[in-house]
Amino acid sequence: MPSELKDIFLGFCKFGDPKNKGTMTGAKFFKFAKDCKLVDKQLTRTSIDLFFSRIKPKGQRTINFKVFKSSLRALANLKFGSSDQASYDRLLGMIKANGQASSSGTRAQKNRFHDDKSLYTGVYARGGPSVKSGGKITLSKMMDRSGADVRGINHHYSFNK
Repeated sequence: MPSELKDIFLGFCKFGDPKNKGTMTGAKFFKFAKDCKLVDKQLTRTSIDLFFSRIKPKGQRTINFKVFKSSLRALANLKFGSSDQASYDRLLGMIKANGQASSSGTRAQKNRFHDDKSLYTGVYARGGPSVKSGGKITLSKMMDRSGADVRGINHHYSFNK
């Protein structure tokens, strides 16, 4: 279990920071607790932040594996109300079962003004702006609006030359 525990610890340390050599910040410690399903009504974000500030060395912002491993009994006491071997083993079982850093991106909600093309207005209702490749665009060509169509394209100058 110790090497497996160290792999789990390093996995959370390196989450979002692949060059990390094995130091865990308070935010990553909370992510560890949340992803291992330790967070509930008793063990809240605030209690985990206070616990982390209590276990980290004074004047530092991170903990190493040695501090992490030695704090697990106290975390079991905070989670289950006792620091006996059964609570400690139960905590290690939860960590082992769920100890994978997970990434859950945000999905955009449906937006009818974006998704329903029949609601488009202006230039976008007529097909959207076009970008012509080739040809040299000069200031005189850009400012000349004689003969421009609804979309603002002047067919007098051809950009495909």
